Amino acid sequence: MLKSFGVAWSRFVFERALVVLVSALVLTFIAFKFAGGISVSTRLEELMPQSAASVQTLNSVLKKTGSFASIQIVAQSDSAETTLDFLQAVKSEIDHHDWVAYSHYSENIEFLTRHKLLMLDLNQLLDLEREVEGAYPVFLARKLSEAVGTDVTYSVRSENVSGDSRTTLDQTRIDELTTSLNASPEAERFFATPDGLTAVLVVWPKPGLDKLTDAKRMVEDARQISQKLENSSGGKITSGVAGRIANKVAQFDAVTGDLKLGLISAIGLISILIGLSYRNIFAVPAIILPLAVGLVWTLGLTAAVIGSLNLITVFLVLILFGLGIDFGIHNYSRYREERRRGRCVEEAIRTVITHTGGASLAAALTTSLGFLSLTLTEFRAFSEFGFIAGVGIILIFISMYSLFPAIIAIYERRAFFETKSVRIWKRTRNATPRVKRPLSQSFALAITVVLFIFAVTFLPQISFERDFKNLEASQPPSLVWATKQVNRIFGGGHDRAIVAVKTLSELVAIDAYFRERIATEEQTPTIEKISSVLDYIPPIELQDRRLEVIRRLGKRIEGLKFIDQSLYNATKQYLAIDKLEISDLPQALQRTFVGTKGDPGYLLYIYNSVSMDDSVLAREFYDDAASFRVNGKNYAAASEGFIFVEMIALMKADAMKAISLVTLSTALLILLFTRSLKATAIILAPPILGVLVTLGIMGATGLSLSIVNMVILPSLIGISVDNTIHIFHRFDSEGSAADISQIMSSTGRAAVLTTLTTLIGFGGLVTASMGGLRSMGLLAIIGFTTCLVTTWWLLPNLLKLYRQKA
Repeated sequence: MLKSFGVAWSRFVFERALVVLVSALVLTFIAFKFAGGISVSTRLEELMPQSAASVQTLNSVLKKTGSFASIQIVAQSDSAETTLDFLQAVKSEIDHHDWVAYSHYSENIEFLTRHKLLMLDLNQLLDLEREVEGAYPVFLARKLSEAVGTDVTYSVRSENVSGDSRTTLDQTRIDELTTSLNASPEAERFFATPDGLTAVLVVWPKPGLDKLTDAKRMVEDARQISQKLENSSGGKITSGVAGRIANKVAQFDAVTGDLKLGLISAIGLISILIGLSYRNIFAVPAIILPLAVGLVWTLGLTAAVIGSLNLITVFLVLILFGLGIDFGIHNYSRYREERRRGRCVEEAIRTVITHTGGASLAAALTTSLGFLSLTLTEFRAFSEFGFIAGVGIILIFISMYSLFPAIIAIYERRAFFETKSVRIWKRTRNATPRVKRPLSQSFALAITVVLFIFAVTFLPQISFERDFKNLEASQPPSLVWATKQVNRIFGGGHDRAIVAVKTLSELVAIDAYFRERIATEEQTPTIEKISSVLDYIPPIELQDRRLEVIRRLGKRIEGLKFIDQSLYNATKQYLAIDKLEISDLPQALQRTFVGTKGDPGYLLYIYNSVSMDDSVLAREFYDDAASFRVNGKNYAAASEGFIFVEMIALMKADAMKAISLVTLSTALLILLFTRSLKATAIILAPPILGVLVTLGIMGATGLSLSIVNMVILPSLIGISVDNTIHIFHRFDSEGSAADISQIMSSTGRAAVLTTLTTLIGFGGLVTASMGGLRSMGLLAIIGFTTCLVTTWWLLPNLLKLYRQKA
């Protein structure tokens, strides 16, 4: 049935090649329109299932906070006044942009200064009261002594107070308090270095602007404004843009730059390789164009079904390029071989579609099913990768077996090709390719056993990349400088976790819970501190108790008004206070600790004392703070770092599951096509051994698995099985007359070429600026080379053994 369809399709394509070509172009145009709207998300939560606890917690907290990150514009000059004027000018311009919620280069702390006694612990206030009670009468006696010019002793019986000017006091302490009280309260704290030469404007975006396009627009706006004003300063100002959003954009730009360079260089080098291998420039468009069309179809369908690419699936264009080009190379190799044998164009096309196409269909379906089986994993990065890759393989197969024969048919009808290229077919039709005898079965078996032992020995030593920074790209110098200046002002190294609660009583209980943990935890202290609105607005009952002490202090200093009016006024401003409410907080603090308006509740921040870039240390912080139980109720903290921790755990759990699913589904489909357990084992043995040896090499050399290079492993099975299927199909179709050495020299040579093109495609990633891409490129080179070698020495001997047993 399939062969009959193949014959009919080959006739249709040959006779109506132009119709096929135009139809494909129309579909490509439609797909291109869809693909133009595809977005790329850099959010870690896009790699996780929506049911993951860390993702759900993060989404709920984001509704409350609006955003985890800000844009930070840094300015530096030789004058504090110049720096401040620059930031004021930037603020006046950037506040007009529609994405800006608000911006500030300072915070109003006057209310904090005036209420600093209310921020003291009750015991501290009581200690202060005792200190005042002891010193105040003596201090008053001394002031009276200075006024009358002699020693003074006095007593107030109604208050049971007495003082003697001759009593010794801690004068240093008195001077300290007097100086502090007489100083004007600090009203504004600038985000600047102590000398004021370097300062930061913090710009907070409006809620919901978490897409990459939003991030790029925000960073670009900030850069344009700061750069324009810097240029107009005449060299007096150096500026830059920093922050998590700027870093995210820089990482994405580095990734896309690496991928573009890798893809362009891969296409160029692969085109040269194909042209030199076949000694015919026509081979390049015949192979590349159908592949490009299939890729566009895949991106269009992805945009329509999923809508976006994530940090893992963004690499699929490169992977599908390596997977899909195999079809074109096998097609062209077989077409050239048939033409050398003297077949006409239609007969050669028919052979390609019915024979090579049969093997390609088996390879496409097995590879596609293998990838689609990844949709059964929980790790969203794997499941979306599996869907796009699985569907992409089928679309590229359809494109290859529609466009490739159509292009061949149209091109062969040209006089140029008839008069020049056919002579090439005829001149080489009787050429006998060099045939190399395969290794002896005993020697091949010995090598296989040694490699298997090697793989089993070192496979358990494989490690997972524990430092997330090793996967990132190096930051551009401007971002490095700006980040360094920001860290000088705000400090760096914290990836805080956030807890959102509805009531103040819950906040008080959680605050007490973590303060006790910080005080008592000794073995693995991962929490440095916590912060909440309670640091600025104590609970009402605490305020009442503290205000009782403060009011007693206020009464005590009433006598100063008749002796030292200025000191009395300076002291009174700290004592004549009332209860604080959240509405008294400055806007920046309200946003930080209460969140967006319209959503009642409070936010508590848990600051880590360990690096969240190290997955082991991050796990310890996760265990301490991600979930906890207070007063019989369960709570969860949100952090992008916690998502990374859960992602690593899920990836480890799904890694072997993914490889097993791909292998099992591939094996079942091969069994369906061959209807032979022996044939299935022969086809799968070289790729499986190649993957095992690759894992052994990783364990032996210390090359770590990561969320980026992990996707190479199922790809290894897909590409390697594609080669072994083509070789076995050729062997099986030729029956007892099959010449294994000849098959390896023709179909096997095509397998070498497909692997070389794949190596070129991934090889460019070795020089990528992003560490994750470099590891992906290195693992691909090791894996595909290993699988090719195992195919060449193991498969011929397995075929010989298969024929002997048959």
